[in-house]
Amino acid sequence: MDKTILAEMSWKEAENRMKQARAVIVPLGSLEQHGYHMSLQTDNIVGEYVAGVLAKRTGCVVLPVLPYGQVWSAKDFPGTISLRERTFIEVVKDIVTSLEHKGARNVILFASHWGNTAPAKIAARELLDESGYTNVYYLSYMDLKKHGKGIMETELWNGSGFHAAEIETSIVLHIRPESVDMEKTVCEYPQVPGDVNIRPVPWITFCESGIFGDAAKATAEKGRRFLENWIEDLVQLIEANIL
Repeated sequence: MDKTILAEMSWKEAENRMKQARAVIVPLGSLEQHGYHMSLQTDNIVGEYVAGVLAKRTGCVVLPVLPYGQVWSAKDFPGTISLRERTFIEVVKDIVTSLEHKGARNVILFASHWGNTAPAKIAARELLDESGYTNVYYLSYMDLKKHGKGIMETELWNGSGFHAAEIETSIVLHIRPESVDMEKTVCEYPQVPGDVNIRPVPWITFCESGIFGDAAKATAEKGRRFLENWIEDLVQLIEANIL
């Protein structure tokens, strides 16, 4: 039995491990479109993998991925499921409260979907204000420019957009290649709506495929190298700040 996966333990084993472990990691994923070439569960695949590696390397335990997230931007694509931000925050708070009541030393909210980053931070703030929990941490999504330096070949859409393109596809090619159909990859850099930064603009109104960038440039080797950079950064953050 893997001593880092809480769901595989009996309740008695879980009770002991939660109290011993540095932290309980809660991966926050989504069911969201990722172009024509990757599955709806892409963020869950990445979240499960990265959280599992972090647990092993830092003495933590990990919960199953929360498979639904805040996905407003892509919610109109078939198959995408989006929780309202307040719903998502309350679910996360309930999970953390359950862990706190059972003696978890620390809780790490790990967002493997960009849309979960801000509401996870709000949840941690509210848990501090309402319950005095000072031991709830949030690890945000990847820093694409930092972790992709020397790896990424393609340009970002609108300076930051990369959804389902070169790097994200490369990560899944390394983790679970059978979940990627490279024959269906496309390159799409949709025209940037003039008001995209000043009002809500659903992606489906200006993006045909659902991706931002060139997925055809993805390779498993790029994914491996990117993951090494990203995970090493997260390990250092945990070891330096969560005792």
